[in-house]
Amino acid sequence: MIFGADYYPEQWTPKDWKEDISIMKEMGLSSVRLAEFAWAIMEPKEGKYDFSFFDHILNLIQKNKMTAILGTPTATFPPWLAKKFPDIIQERDGIQRTIGTRRQACFSSPNYKKAVIKIVTSMAKHFGNHPAVIGWQIDNEIGHEGSDIDHSQTSLKAFRIWLKNKYKTIRALNESWGNVFWGILYNSFDEIPIPGRHLASNFHPSMIQDFYRFHSDTIIDFVKLQAQILRKFSVGRPLTTNLYPSPFLPIIDMAELSTYLDYISWDNYPTWGEQETPFPHPFLSAMQQYNRGLKNLPFTVMEQISGFQGHDLLGYLPAPGQTKLWMKHSIIHGSNAIYFFRYRTARFGQEQLCYGILDHDKEKTERYYELQNGIQEIKEHAEDFTEELFPAQVAIVHDIENARNWKHQPISTGLKFSPVIWSQLGYDIEMATWFSGMNVLNVNTHFRPISKIDFKDYKIIILPMYTMVNEVVFKRLEQFVKEGGTLVLGFRTGAKNLDGWMYDSAIPGPFTEMAGVKVRKFEAVGNQKIKFRFRYFPGICSKICEILEPTTAEVWPVTPIEKNSTKVFQ
Repeated sequence: MIFGADYYPEQWTPKDWKEDISIMKEMGLSSVRLAEFAWAIMEPKEGKYDFSFFDHILNLIQKNKMTAILGTPTATFPPWLAKKFPDIIQERDGIQRTIGTRRQACFSSPNYKKAVIKIVTSMAKHFGNHPAVIGWQIDNEIGHEGSDIDHSQTSLKAFRIWLKNKYKTIRALNESWGNVFWGILYNSFDEIPIPGRHLASNFHPSMIQDFYRFHSDTIIDFVKLQAQILRKFSVGRPLTTNLYPSPFLPIIDMAELSTYLDYISWDNYPTWGEQETPFPHPFLSAMQQYNRGLKNLPFTVMEQISGFQGHDLLGYLPAPGQTKLWMKHSIIHGSNAIYFFRYRTARFGQEQLCYGILDHDKEKTERYYELQNGIQEIKEHAEDFTEELFPAQVAIVHDIENARNWKHQPISTGLKFSPVIWSQLGYDIEMATWFSGMNVLNVNTHFRPISKIDFKDYKIIILPMYTMVNEVVFKRLEQFVKEGGTLVLGFRTGAKNLDGWMYDSAIPGPFTEMAGVKVRKFEAVGNQKIKFRFRYFPGICSKICEILEPTTAEVWPVTPIEKNSTKVFQ
């Protein structure tokens, strides 16, 4: 079991480094993550590499019998690169990202990819066999802060090429999307616009779905590119990328991305910014289980919260003992390495409100002693937890295609959850809500991506919000039910095919025979909220309420429904 910290020696003076390492070792830490934002230090001018700073740090780490994970520094590029190649910068809804922030890069830019190949190759050749280096982190929180969508002209050009490779002819694209609607029939791929900001009606939903697929493929190719370099020049060092938050980035196919990694890592922040309360434990459990399920192996928490966090606003202060509890919660769910973010709170920069183990000074804090105590309490048995199998007869299934669909077509305001302007997480929050119900009932439950699950391993499969149906998956589910499995479906299941076309049959579409019901009426409830009672249990509908018409299904109790203080019996 590894306990470590995210460490930024470039933000401190040489006289701090030895003392920092001493304090970390005294706390019980044995590893650090380094360099994920240090491109400008290692390549201050084009083609002029200087690795002496991190040579010194790695030698100091090795001398003190500690280890390091190196991050490839591609989440922020040096100013000289943008000055020379303006096409490497992203654009979002008409706003161009710029130097001075982070995650500005256009993943479709050939110039950016060439620069990435050079810095990653140089790093891998130089540090790849250093005894202190135990692995690599590719990029940092890839796709975070809205960088999974790019509306630049470079991105548009790449999107058109992606569409041509997929559809071959413009006629096939028009037919697949249904562009006869509103008469948007393209004559060539060069006529296709970027589906960005709009004043009134939205872009075609099938177009948006393909735009999201394109970005997922582009980002995965970017990770794959770096992985190939690192495996060539740093043989035997395992590779990861720190997902954040996972799975709640509904553009990137995390399941496919994971196939190019040796293990999964993610960043665990139960509270952030102005949140007044932390996420509930069942919600965190859903994320932990999803990350474990991506490779069905123990995972790393590359950034584990150690103090309250924020860039501009701060809210909830973790209660005494809470950071220790969150650490143990990760371990119990299968984490075999914990890196606390961060060792010491930055005195300058955009993250000077991201509190670490230590404050801005070096005085040992209550958090320091709390986490030190937590490590001592659990380190002897931590590996027992991570190596222990987590059997379950129930699985909740996550599907990236439906996550994307619900992002751009949430239907109900109750499913429109946008904590920041670049995210829409209604589908993912609803998935975690279903998981939480099983968690509260103390039912061992796996949370798996649909491409990584064998239905035969379970007695019960829960498939919430499976609006877009993959015909191959449907046949597998049909066979699962025929063999005695129980399939639980949520609202709006079976409405569309993968092209985004609504089925020419009532919901639940292809599932109608299995479910024994049809849905002819439904309401997007939103803020109205509908009260109901199922036997002895009261409940509130705040998202979508479907009126079921039984065909062959057995009807349990008739349910009284109350809306706007008027009772309606269905």
